[in-house]
Amino acid sequence: MSAVDTLLVCALAGLVAAVVMDLPMFLMPEGFTPASVAAAKLTRQPIEAVSQVAAQVVHHGTGLVGGLGLGAAVVVLEPQLGLWSTVILATTVLTVFIINFFGFVVLPRAGFDAERRETVFQQWLFSAVVYGVVVAAVTLLLLPS
Repeated sequence: MSAVDTLLVCALAGLVAAVVMDLPMFLMPEGFTPASVAAAKLTRQPIEAVSQVAAQVVHHGTGLVGGLGLGAAVVVLEPQLGLWSTVILATTVLTVFIINFFGFVVLPRAGFDAERRETVFQQWLFSAVVYGVVVAAVTLLLLPS
C-alpha cells in the first residue's frame, strides 16, 4: 500500500474513532464540554458562545488529524517494527498525548473550578481511551498486514 493510501486509511480511522467517541461523550454528564472547550480556544470565544456545530467540527476534525498523525507514524515505522507493533505504539503515544494536551494545556484555560475541571478531565480521559482503541482497531482492520 502506498504512503498516501496509508495516510488516507488512517485519517478515515481517526474520523471513525472520533464519531464512535461521541457515544461515551454523549452519555456522560459533561457531554461535549471537551469539544466546546477546544473549539472555544481555537476560535478565541467564550465557551458559552461556541455553537454545537463548531464544537462538532473541531472534535471530528481533530480526530481526523490524529488519524493522519497515526498514518505518518505507520509510514515511517512500519518497515522497521511491523504493522501491529507500529499501530499499537503510535496509538498509545497519540492517546497519551491527546489526554495530556487537553488536560494540562487546554482545559486549565477554560475557567472552570477545580471540581468541574476534574470531572471534565476524567470524562475526557475515558473518551480519549475509546478513541485510541477504536483508531487502532479500525487501522488494523483496514490496512493489509
